[in-house]
Amino acid sequence: MISAGWLTIAIILIQVLVQLGVLIRVILRRLPTGVAASWIVLVLVFPVVGASAYLLVGESRIGRKREKREAYVHPAYREYLKRLRARTRHIPRELSIMDARLSRETEAATGIPALGGNSVELLESTEQFLDEVTAAIGAAQRTILCEFFIWHSAGRVLGVERALIEAASRGVECRVLVDAVGSRRFFPAERRDAMRSAGIRVAAALPATFGRTPIFRRVDHRNHRKLFVVDEQTAFVGGMNMVDPAHFKAGAGVGEWVDLIARVRGPAVELYTLLVARDWETEVAEDLGELRRSLEGVLPEPAGEMALQIVPSGPGQSAGFIQALVLSAIYAAERTLTVTTPYFVPDQAILTALQSAARRGVAVTVIVPARSDTALTHYAGRAFFQDLLDAGVRIAEFCPGLLHTKSIVVDDEITLFGTVNIDPRSLWLNFELTTIAYDNDLARAIHERQQCYIGGCSYVDPEAWRRRPMYQKLASHVAQLFSPLL
Repeated sequence: MISAGWLTIAIILIQVLVQLGVLIRVILRRLPTGVAASWIVLVLVFPVVGASAYLLVGESRIGRKREKREAYVHPAYREYLKRLRARTRHIPRELSIMDARLSRETEAATGIPALGGNSVELLESTEQFLDEVTAAIGAAQRTILCEFFIWHSAGRVLGVERALIEAASRGVECRVLVDAVGSRRFFPAERRDAMRSAGIRVAAALPATFGRTPIFRRVDHRNHRKLFVVDEQTAFVGGMNMVDPAHFKAGAGVGEWVDLIARVRGPAVELYTLLVARDWETEVAEDLGELRRSLEGVLPEPAGEMALQIVPSGPGQSAGFIQALVLSAIYAAERTLTVTTPYFVPDQAILTALQSAARRGVAVTVIVPARSDTALTHYAGRAFFQDLLDAGVRIAEFCPGLLHTKSIVVDDEITLFGTVNIDPRSLWLNFELTTIAYDNDLARAIHERQQCYIGGCSYVDPEAWRRRPMYQKLASHVAQLFSPLL
């Protein structure tokens, strides 16, 4: 019979071996220094929790089944993009030096070129977004394709659902792709069934099943894209989920969600359509070759003069490029740089880039919500405030509600907006969508919107922040240890 002493030694030995194995694995993967350091600290300080967390969510595994689907579906879309540059007349020829550099870098990584001839209209509110989407559905003649992280059946969203059901009844082909986890609590089965019964195709992206699944793939890879495309002519893009802010998480204590949504018309809509189609084929295993051929057979007419480039990102899709794109935008700034993000947990590279921009004289402002619906992210982000404040970065906390806008404006010349937060999850784990606009007028318009946000903000005072209570400092730095999980 094994004595208690030997059993204790065996348990300790197993724990040490597991810790050592996980630490070696972290080092061999050559993760970003900040991420690797965080995992190492977690595993050393919290041996059981840290090692278990790493084995569950430490590596970007999307599963063999999905890898096979992507290998089958994605080549057709890559070939489509190769032919696009040759057949379109909308490749912009007069980009500035800074714009051209960013455009070339993005196309080299994603295969997606910038397209000119677009118009972008910023919608005034989320209420207007839901009303305009409902109207666009009512005018649809052929197809409606959309995907959202959260679909919340309440308030004005019920009107969107009724409009979709009516559109399907008159023969419009409707497809709705929602994230399996993001929408699980908010999209009741009876609402999905009613839409399906009307002929609307509703599917869940990245279904999260447990049991053996975590061993073979991460369950926290999520489809965080938000995109609504009507008749391959009009796209609604931005950071807005399909929710009515007056009803969504009304009891969370953070106020109404505030977002940026744009209506896009012109040649870029072809690319938005292509992206939703690719995501649908990947998730549903339905061949949409006919849709691709119909898209390729029509030369889009210009709707304006704006050059746009779309950047889908996620595991296996130009992995890590969205971080490189954010870094390129920050380092390109010469005069002003304004960043808006609801979840702010920068890695070391982005932290250094923001500090560098401020120190070379760029007016850097980071706008974040004063209250967050995710406490761990809220406190982890504040662990970086002192370093930024010391470098001269201004940090503004938005008070009227939860500011959900994700945008970066560089020198009133280049704008990045969409679904990407400045946190590890958006940069490395989620499937995201960013739109780059190479247009001074839109950059100024979004910068004006950012200034409106600042009107509802209070700036973080560097001296007051330095003197904040020790328990607040401790909470932030403990939360920072968990940044790989955020």
